[in-house]
Amino acid sequence: MEIPSAPPAGRLEWWTLGAITAAFVALVTFWGILTPIYDAPDEPLHLNSSIRLAEGWEWPDPGTAEVQNKVLAARGQQSTPASERSTFAELAQSQPGYHGVDQMTQHPPLYYAYTGTVLRAIAFEDIRADQALLAVRLAGLIFVVPLPFFLWQSVRRLTGSPKAAIVGAATVFAVPQLAHIMGSASNDSATIAFSCAVMWLGIRIMTGDTRWLTTIGLGLALALALFTKGTAVPLVAFAGLVLLLWPRELTLSHRLLRAAAAMAVALLGGWWWLRNLLVFGRLQPAGLRYPDNPFPEGQGPSVTWYIDQMWGRVSLSFWGNFGWLNHPMPVILTDILTVVALAVVVGFAFRRSAVRWRMVLLASMPLLFLVGLVTQTWPTYVRTQLPAGMQGRYFFVVLVPLVVLSAVAWLRLVSPDRRRATGVGLLAVFAAIGLAGIVVEFRAVYTGIGDWLVHTPAGIPGAIVITVAAAALAVLALVMAIRFVRTDLPPVLHDAPAARDDREPIAAG
Repeated sequence: MEIPSAPPAGRLEWWTLGAITAAFVALVTFWGILTPIYDAPDEPLHLNSSIRLAEGWEWPDPGTAEVQNKVLAARGQQSTPASERSTFAELAQSQPGYHGVDQMTQHPPLYYAYTGTVLRAIAFEDIRADQALLAVRLAGLIFVVPLPFFLWQSVRRLTGSPKAAIVGAATVFAVPQLAHIMGSASNDSATIAFSCAVMWLGIRIMTGDTRWLTTIGLGLALALALFTKGTAVPLVAFAGLVLLLWPRELTLSHRLLRAAAAMAVALLGGWWWLRNLLVFGRLQPAGLRYPDNPFPEGQGPSVTWYIDQMWGRVSLSFWGNFGWLNHPMPVILTDILTVVALAVVVGFAFRRSAVRWRMVLLASMPLLFLVGLVTQTWPTYVRTQLPAGMQGRYFFVVLVPLVVLSAVAWLRLVSPDRRRATGVGLLAVFAAIGLAGIVVEFRAVYTGIGDWLVHTPAGIPGAIVITVAAAALAVLALVMAIRFVRTDLPPVLHDAPAARDDREPIAAG
């Protein structure tokens, strides 16, 4: 049987997707005012690089950029009441000069050029330094908006199930670390958005989109991702394979032409990495090198200890380990979530169906990222004894494949007569996990609501408005999603009759 095609999205489905999107944007905004200033991974350095491009267009070689003392001084005011914090102009006068290495110039400058432009537009030197940081955090909301849509349409096209698609879009609430990172000053937010766009367009091509606009769009999304962060480099393999293999109705020569055109467009961002190979002799020169600390003789690196650290650190920091990875959610919870998610996908996502090989290709991307993570972190561990770089947020780049694989697997696991109840249950679990993440972060960094309101850069009125809006939109999105999942829909349409008995459709309604 061909891939199931869902009926056109109706008004209720569009409104439900809109509610989910609005609620997620509000949630990320809330995280942006909840997280203490500079209390997200590498946030002072991300802001420092943004300021560098706000003040000029210098982008030093990796390992040679310095951190401005005024940024370090601004971070030092974390415990100072927000109303008493200094402007960057004041800090520049009292704390001139530089100290330490800013390793962010190991990345391409696209994100920093964007946030630097935002800082320059708001005359950041003349407003409080914490408010300048908040402006950069909120500037990242542009990368938040399309994520639910990418997930919704990707699941919809590969399952033919509108209800599964809505549940898939709502998975953004089930990963509190995603909201925490998207709500901080970090190039990860742009990388995640552009990478998800690559995956979404790739899935459109996998499912029969033959338009040149989609092919060129895939190349452009890949270019933007490549010009943001090195974690997007493996997406070149994904894009190439998708364009060479699909759409199947096109001739091989036609697919080769499309692949060549998309890769030519991708060079608009990919040239950065080719330049690194030519100039530095490696794909990504290290912006910061940990000092060598070799193992004592006879006490070599432990594979079992390394695997244990990789599992614990990656799974925990995927679901929720906030701040500088020092505000973790309960380990038992993140372990259960990881085991259940992996077991369902491995057990049910790859059964024979019209999308089996598409599932295999999508699954290869998280595996490729895992291999890349091992090849980066194992040598560092051997050289320094440190489990450095084991962060689950790197897998947000492949968020679309992870959600699609889960959607397909859950549809196969659950019988049709139980799918409504399962969908409602999953939505409730997503909401509970998202709320749990907020509680963990709040209890880790504040003594109470009054303590938060004194220190948040949004101020008391701004914090209250954002909190109420986020809570109201979250409830609205949950109610609308549950209503949609419980609503009767037209049956799934199919493009062609079954070709073989062992190629069943994925979804029904």
